[in-house]
Amino acid sequence: MNKELNVAYHEVDFLLPAHRFNIQFSYVTKKGLPFVREFVLRLIHISPMSPVEIATYFGLSKRELDEALTDLVEKGDLAFSESGKIELTSKSRGYFVGLGSTPMVSLLVESGGIFAFELASFNCLGRKRTNEKWAPGLRLDVANETVANSEQLAKKKFQEQFHKIQEKGFWEHKSSEEKPGRPSIYTMGAVEKLGQEPMRLTCYLSIDPDGVPVERSDFDALDNSSIVQELITDAIVSSQKPMNLKQVAHAMAALEDDETKTLFNEYSINVPLLLDLQQSGKLNDGAWIPFLGPLYSQANWQLIVDYLEIQLDAIEKTVDRAEEMLWIAPSDGYWGQSVRTASVFSELIDRSITKGKTSVKLYDPKLYLPVRDSEDKQAIGRWKQEFSEQNKGVFGLVEGFLDGNVEVLLLPGYMAVVSYHISKPESLPVSLPVGYVTTDKNRVEVVTKLVKDYLNGMISFNNPRNLGPLEKIEIKR
Repeated sequence: MNKELNVAYHEVDFLLPAHRFNIQFSYVTKKGLPFVREFVLRLIHISPMSPVEIATYFGLSKRELDEALTDLVEKGDLAFSESGKIELTSKSRGYFVGLGSTPMVSLLVESGGIFAFELASFNCLGRKRTNEKWAPGLRLDVANETVANSEQLAKKKFQEQFHKIQEKGFWEHKSSEEKPGRPSIYTMGAVEKLGQEPMRLTCYLSIDPDGVPVERSDFDALDNSSIVQELITDAIVSSQKPMNLKQVAHAMAALEDDETKTLFNEYSINVPLLLDLQQSGKLNDGAWIPFLGPLYSQANWQLIVDYLEIQLDAIEKTVDRAEEMLWIAPSDGYWGQSVRTASVFSELIDRSITKGKTSVKLYDPKLYLPVRDSEDKQAIGRWKQEFSEQNKGVFGLVEGFLDGNVEVLLLPGYMAVVSYHISKPESLPVSLPVGYVTTDKNRVEVVTKLVKDYLNGMISFNNPRNLGPLEKIEIKR
């Protein structure tokens, strides 16, 4: 199947631990010789010669000849044969790679620097910091033994990858020679671990036009992705949930959605049909426009923004008070595991106020994130970390909206975005988000009623589903 026809149905960031090391080493390189010394050796390399022949060839005086020959003999580069001719020593013959080549002598150089290695296959990542955080993203678990012995492993891998590290520009071989030759490692000095940071790997999960999942691509940043791919598989499996097709069907019925189910085939999604309906939906005033993949993917977000801008123009002309824009996240292990999630929410915040001398607040963006309850330390801690820069607009919501399988972005009275997160672990490695954008008033009203009923509902007496701003939720220790 042509890769160009494959379509990404999800994007997930994985966090691969990497250690940074101060590595000291020495290497051997080649260095050219002074002019006279080089050409005397090149001449004698062709054939042994007498001192007189050398002087005649170069036009040297007796004093100049004596100085040149004495220097070369003392350095162990020349010797007198029994016949009285001057010839190369075994040492100086090693300066040449072939007849007529330029002689180069070995030079031992001390060097060192800071290098990062990821802890799966120990690919060298270079010298710059990743400047990444440990959230969002699924963390790849590396064996404790590897973490504990990372200095020894880095020392070994640095030697094995020495030439590749230089070729990639991670380490510069400084030389005054135009063609200094390829350096080689001589000795390894101290290797000291300086710290740990994550390497962010964005993985695009794709299906072919028939809806069949395709193999994950390797990562360009890594020379060897095999072990990393194994760790990714483990991380994916640990976040899977059981098949939820029946629950999704109930959610579609509750949303009075008869269209989205027509997109499914025996494998997953009929991609050509979805794309055709997406184009026809755009021509039909946005009544129902299907999409595949997370809301925050680049293509889907652009689709959403295109229709949002139209609605905001209408709101700006009639605004008397700001509407709430409600974003309800699903209970799905892969949702939000991307830096794009917080980025697009920041964009919603920016768009909520008009620009200019007299700014107008068009809507009040609120993101509701699923937690078990107000004591769910793990989920609350994760969300606070991932949305630390947007905490005023982030709320905790007891999970269960349409069984946690549906995501909604809603601007009541104007626009709704619905996404079903479908789990089929026997055939799809990660959940498949598929849904629609609508500006149809009746559809928007159906979504609005379901959302507001849930947000305003109670779990029990004096125990609301809406836990309020995440930043104000205090977890009892």
